[in-house]
Amino acid sequence: MPRVYGAAVVVVTLLLTGCGGGGARSSELRVCSADTFVPNYVPQLERLLYWERFPVTVYFERDANYSDYYRQLALQGFDQWVQATGFVVRYRQVDSPDAAQIKVYFKPDTRNGLTTYTYYPSSGRLVSAKVEIGIQGGNPIDIRSVAAHEFGHALGIGGHSANVEDLMYPTFTSNVPLEITPNDLNTVKTAYCNYFLARSRVAPREGGERPVQATIRCGCPY
Repeated sequence: MPRVYGAAVVVVTLLLTGCGGGGARSSELRVCSADTFVPNYVPQLERLLYWERFPVTVYFERDANYSDYYRQLALQGFDQWVQATGFVVRYRQVDSPDAAQIKVYFKPDTRNGLTTYTYYPSSGRLVSAKVEIGIQGGNPIDIRSVAAHEFGHALGIGGHSANVEDLMYPTFTSNVPLEITPNDLNTVKTAYCNYFLARSRVAPREGGERPVQATIRCGCPY
């Protein structure tokens, strides 16, 4: 039975930072356009954000819900993005929450996921992200799929695909493995097009701007 990953609860102008969209502050940042890598679902998103560099640092909260088994399942989901992007997307596990850009929590009361990220609205540059992965029922296929989906949000995909075949579609069917599709991959490649086109991205000029938060959560009862 389908379960909802969720709809974005904060709607803002689409940011295609460094890729020709509304978040760019000058033509210097426009290293590609939304139709450079197709097919994708970039126009369907509320925002498309990015990390300034890889690897991003990841910390798993060692609370009462944590286990090495769940961590390994989550990492298998994260690794789908690493492999699909040819190791452009990379992460490094750290032992301290203070050293982490992405913090991961396991939630026993849901099978769904939730991601909250902090970013600069003018540039779309990510500052931090909090990923919650539902482990209710303990199904390894579901946990792995939810982790992959939420890591896609943590990489900057601020919204969902309308194509039921895509990993970033807002619902999933229990016990059916999800995989990254060309639509998913091209959407991430648009966010990090400087890597894939071997072009430089000009450092963002955010001035005294403060970062803001957005959350992508489940839109219906669990």
